[in-house]
Amino acid sequence: MQDPFESAFYDYLNGKESAEITVHCNKGEVEIIPISYFFREYNGMPELEKKALSLTNGKILDIGAGSGIHSLYLQSEGKDITSLDIKPGFVEVMKKRGLKNVILSDIFDYKDGRYDTLLMLMNGIGFTKNFEGLSAFLKQAKELLVPGGQILLDSSDLLYLYEDEDGSYSINLNDNYYGEVEYIIEYEGVKGKPFNWLYIDFDNLAMHAEQAGFKCELIFEDDHFNYLARLY
Repeated sequence: MQDPFESAFYDYLNGKESAEITVHCNKGEVEIIPISYFFREYNGMPELEKKALSLTNGKILDIGAGSGIHSLYLQSEGKDITSLDIKPGFVEVMKKRGLKNVILSDIFDYKDGRYDTLLMLMNGIGFTKNFEGLSAFLKQAKELLVPGGQILLDSSDLLYLYEDEDGSYSINLNDNYYGEVEYIIEYEGVKGKPFNWLYIDFDNLAMHAEQAGFKCELIFEDDHFNYLARLY
């Protein structure tokens, strides 16, 4: 069975502009997202993403590049950009869209090259699933970065989902970290396999970054609990 996300990308690229996915989440309501959102141009990107793109430098690896929207912009600006994704369908889409350096790989298996910037937008750090996975990734990132290199990533603090009417928070401390969620992607009635995703608050990110030998800087916050961080 083809991955529903990949199928939706293919259909959109082939002219089905109305393509949309249904996102099921164990910690939120069902959400319908137009595939056009994943193909937006630079002018349609939020300020957080534009800020991140402006901070990229040197040799750049776009991790979890998806449809390649950020890579395409950086390529158009003459940047040295390599785009990596684990989904074969996404890799094919990026090649068809004109990206020159595209790699199909799990980031944990990737050993070729060292970079000045690791770029992970649209909550790209989420693929690490949990704190253990985050620590493992940061260790791998050390091997992929040149001395003085940086990671640019964004995430969200989901604490707001647990806020009561009186302003207090109801969190089960015996449960997993509140930012660990499970998703299922559905497209045209076909559901993909469940997968885990991590949304990490900045304080926990900074703590894990420090444990891995990084400094962590808060670059930008928006009004919807999203933030941009730089690890270096």
